[in-house]
Amino acid sequence: MKFGGALMNNASNINKVAGIINEYNCEPLVVVVSAFDKTTNHLEKLAELSKDDSSLPDEFFKVKKYHLRAAQQIMPTFPPGLDAELDNIFYDLWEALTIGYSNRYKRYDAIVTFGEELSSCIMYYYLKQQGLIINLVSSKNLIVTNSNFTDASVNWQYTSKTITSRVIPILQNKQIVLTQGFTGADEGGNSTTLGREGSDFTAAIFANVLNADEVTIWKNVPGLMNADPKRFADAKKIDAISYHEAIELAYYGASVIHPKTIQPLKQKNIPLFVRPYYDTSLSPTVITDDVSNDLANSSIIVKDNQILLSISTMNLSFIGEGNLMQIFGIFSKNKIHINLMQNSAVSFSVCFNEDLIKLNALTEELKGTFVLRYNTGLQLVTIRNYNDKLLEEIIGSRKVYLFQKSRTNVQFLIK
Repeated sequence: MKFGGALMNNASNINKVAGIINEYNCEPLVVVVSAFDKTTNHLEKLAELSKDDSSLPDEFFKVKKYHLRAAQQIMPTFPPGLDAELDNIFYDLWEALTIGYSNRYKRYDAIVTFGEELSSCIMYYYLKQQGLIINLVSSKNLIVTNSNFTDASVNWQYTSKTITSRVIPILQNKQIVLTQGFTGADEGGNSTTLGREGSDFTAAIFANVLNADEVTIWKNVPGLMNADPKRFADAKKIDAISYHEAIELAYYGASVIHPKTIQPLKQKNIPLFVRPYYDTSLSPTVITDDVSNDLANSSIIVKDNQILLSISTMNLSFIGEGNLMQIFGIFSKNKIHINLMQNSAVSFSVCFNEDLIKLNALTEELKGTFVLRYNTGLQLVTIRNYNDKLLEEIIGSRKVYLFQKSRTNVQFLIK
């Protein structure tokens, strides 16, 4: 089971999460938790501050106070050991913040992973207080990755060995395993992350290695929706889709499932359920190898805060393979994921998530060789299994900056 941070944003919701875990306590269970609500965002801001920044102590104490308050709300009297454990984590976090890292991305991973350490620590002591027999195991000691910080790849051979040897005995001893999502470590012991919102992927890694019967992602929505219900009042729950369709939706930005989650489950034919935490009696969305329902619904995915960058050669010569190889290399170096791309004879246009620091680094490398033009504050809309009526409704009178259409998908940038 995986529980996201939005489910653990107050004492009442944390109590509901504990109730769900207790409900399934009769069978071998691995529980993966994310950082508490918005904590990763705050830690990302901390990671951008230098160790000499005057605002660093204040921002650090905001994170500390938030977690101490959350722990006190669910456990007014701290159980033995919790106080000291939290002190150790905060000490290590401060040390990570004040170390001079030469690699910006290594610093990022070293800092943001403390969100999951804090949430799992608090949940461990709370679940024990509720009478559950539980064992907290650090995912950094289980998931072995390469050193591609912020988007590390799993070393499946070593990870399979560590999970098998350390987790199976705990499950056989009839204890619940609690671990952190999103995080791992390279062979040198450096903290790594599996990509933003990567806790779903963590659950899939464990499921694959352990040959799990099922994986459940608990959400604050009825299941997997065909659109964001906050944007579209007529959004519908999808009852069942295939692994293939789920991968497509996740790739284009559907926020319910992390893109890397599906493949490890598909490999072992492990069903994935997306369920609402607020009512466990409701039927889930079921994701399996059954493709019969894939075309039943159109799905709409919206990504805000997009940048459209158009890249042209200095002398209006063709954009060829050599140019593209250079451009992709610079994007890869700056860890920028391209959401949409389109090229003409003399121009190559790309759309990606807005990040001003990455944008400045990118343009600094490109501007000596290419002519650059860009727009910010755009929306990228993807409609899977589209129809013309739906397309017209969404675009309306808005300006379209880029448009692409295939047999099943349409994508466009609008403002």
